[in-house]
Amino acid sequence: MENTAQFDLNFALRLWLERLGQSPQVETENLRELEVHVRDSVVHLQTKGLSSEESFLVATHRVGNPALLEPEFAKINRNPWNSIVHGLILIFFSAVCWLVWATLHLPGRTMQGIMARAGLISKATGFGLQPGFTQMMVTFSHFMYIPPLLALAYCLYVWFRKPSTKNSWTGFFAITTATLIFILLPTVVAILLPVIVVLNHLPANIFQP
Repeated sequence: MENTAQFDLNFALRLWLERLGQSPQVETENLRELEVHVRDSVVHLQTKGLSSEESFLVATHRVGNPALLEPEFAKINRNPWNSIVHGLILIFFSAVCWLVWATLHLPGRTMQGIMARAGLISKATGFGLQPGFTQMMVTFSHFMYIPPLLALAYCLYVWFRKPSTKNSWTGFFAITTATLIFILLPTVVAILLPVIVVLNHLPANIFQP
């Protein structure tokens, strides 16, 4: 009876909630609800003749082990906005990659006619006279589908993973943005090189009727 009398319900409950609150899946509102539930259970159990300590142990046991509660709270607290933003970033990222692929083929298709008209190349050999860097980027553009596929695989992992960890959209946005910068910078150079070549060799009267 002495040990029971010395039992501090508030202190024990606070420690139990703090241990549970260390999980990133459990939010403050969840802790408040658990505290109310445990206190109500303790009061109810005490009316049946159990001590405070015994009531607390029974009440927390009924609530469940913290390790088992985390996945349940993750399901409850899962924010659909996070998945929606991942999808929007994926769509934007894929669209830009497709645009890069299409743009990289413009120098060979549009500049060929201008360069042939200027007498710099023949129509039969137009593609072969592109600057070397441009030709290299056009070759690499055939693999432009790989970054969107990798991004899609990551989004599928985020959407259908087991709710054990949180994957914020900010990290995905940072990675896709860095990837686009890495792709766009050489793409701009590859597009400008044929334009510069044409402008440097066009005769003054090329656009005159």
